Amino acid sequence: MIILISGSTHTGKTNLAQRLLKKYHYPYLSIDHLKMGLIRSGKINLTVEDDELLVPQLWKIIKEIIKTAIENNQNLIIEGCYIPFDWQKDFSDTYLANIRFICLIMSKNYIINHFSDILTYSNVIENRGDNDDLNAETLISENNDNLIMCKKYNLTYCLIDNAYSIDNLIIRRYRPSDTQSMVRLFCETVHAVNSKDYTKDQLDAWASPNNNMDIWNQRFINTNTVVAEECGIIIGFGNMDSTGYLDMLYTHKDRQGQHIGTKIINNLEQYALRDGIKKIYTFSSVTARPFFESLDWRTICDNTVMRSGVCLKNYRMEKNLTQ
Repeated sequence: MIILISGSTHTGKTNLAQRLLKKYHYPYLSIDHLKMGLIRSGKINLTVEDDELLVPQLWKIIKEIIKTAIENNQNLIIEGCYIPFDWQKDFSDTYLANIRFICLIMSKNYIINHFSDILTYSNVIENRGDNDDLNAETLISENNDNLIMCKKYNLTYCLIDNAYSIDNLIIRRYRPSDTQSMVRLFCETVHAVNSKDYTKDQLDAWASPNNNMDIWNQRFINTNTVVAEECGIIIGFGNMDSTGYLDMLYTHKDRQGQHIGTKIINNLEQYALRDGIKKIYTFSSVTARPFFESLDWRTICDNTVMRSGVCLKNYRMEKNLTQ
């Protein structure tokens, strides 16, 4: 997966990239470093003040780095303000399926009320030197322009308003626009996480990448479906039907063991209690069984399910709910 982090100056792009590095263990590239390398090498006759002229020069390199990483199944975080808002036009659907974009935007309210903090913490991650040229009016204008462009190109953005919480995990209801990301997460997670307990033929039968998105969408909208999202990136999801059947529960393959699945299932349990459901059940994989047991689910019996002519072992598990 490629994660692109954009935004105006002082929005915390580098900070977010470093936090994601710790959570995903993905390497990250600062476009500022590439910029300075080009300028200092003398390959381009531009200076650090030539932002608009630097964008096309830097982007033609960055987009090829992205393609190379995807073609080699490599993960990468790229951060910087030199990503054009129409960046999607430079990639085919195959590439786009592996790219996540987030633009950090500070609201006018946040800038006015926290401008001194913005200045104070501007050097926490990188030494910016003198901030004398930075003023609130410029920041407000730049961030407002970025918001307009994100809406124009239908890009994901994180609006920093009352508090600086760019990487807070949220659990929200499913939206049809989430389908493709969720199905991709499902397939990648099954093939990576469950490979220790199932053969390749079983994994292929369980999670084939060739899926009808309309069918998946109907499956999700007809159940209580929630997603875990962090800085605009879906990192997990789960769904439960009106009988208390936990149909799916998956967390991003690189975010295992970070209590994301627990937060999703706790949310679904609240929906079940609201609907008067006293007992919930699921068919857990061999891999997931210890996770469910840690949350007080009990194993009822072994089970075998057939997928595309291939047998898969799982367990029927149940849990009694209390207020």
